[in-house]
Amino acid sequence: MSSYSPAEVAAQYATERHLRTRIQTHERYSVGPGLEGTVDRLLALSGDEDLLDVGTGPGDFPGRLRAGGHRGRIVGMDFSAGMVERASAEYPDAEFQQGDAAALPFPDATFDVVTARHMLYHVSDVAAALAEFKRVLKPGGRFLAVTNASGYMAELWDAVAEALPGDPRFADLRGSRQSFATAFSETGGVDQVKQAFGDVGIEFLESALVFSEPEPALAYLNSIPVMQQLSDLDREDALSALLRTFKARTQGGEWRVSKRVVFISAQR
Repeated sequence: MSSYSPAEVAAQYATERHLRTRIQTHERYSVGPGLEGTVDRLLALSGDEDLLDVGTGPGDFPGRLRAGGHRGRIVGMDFSAGMVERASAEYPDAEFQQGDAAALPFPDATFDVVTARHMLYHVSDVAAALAEFKRVLKPGGRFLAVTNASGYMAELWDAVAEALPGDPRFADLRGSRQSFATAFSETGGVDQVKQAFGDVGIEFLESALVFSEPEPALAYLNSIPVMQQLSDLDREDALSALLRTFKARTQGGEWRVSKRVVFISAQR
């Protein structure tokens, strides 16, 4: 996903509906190692840390930590007021605040851990956000970014290109493939984190989505911001063409869409 203007991000995440579609797709159709287990292993939390989760969305990660017995302060922050409202209602034992990643509403050296999970590709000024993450970390505090690696869901984007070749109405949709690789992935994200923090650690997770019918893949694609920016008529045309192509992908059995995720860790 490319970075969007603050207004576009706010509109896309005013409610959790589209994000929840993507989350549920990953939960239901993923095979291979799980994301949460890798996050837990890399963070190796004792339970006493003060932790800030930036771009927390519906708050599932802070909620899971608190339910698991984490004793330290947990703050989930999101740019979307709708997401903060939803997270606060769902997880009352965690703290949620609205805020901008590039201007965090916290004093210096507040947190032991800062996480940014699948959100930095939405940020227009990544360097400013990373500087803020470092500022609010205590000396020795740890940062973890989780993001899509280059080539993420290549098979899905191959199908998009096949279904919608050349039509200027869908240029932005076809271009989303490149945006995934350039907005914030290991190809540029590692260097950006290194510039902010110094040494970084890098780890990859290889898994996949496996579809036996086209509808879940179509629902996933329909939930991304660029699809929502199409007119109703253009989106209907796109979905019809995509459905035909996705049906062809699943007719021969399971359609495997590879997912490669990168974890970038650093320490203040």
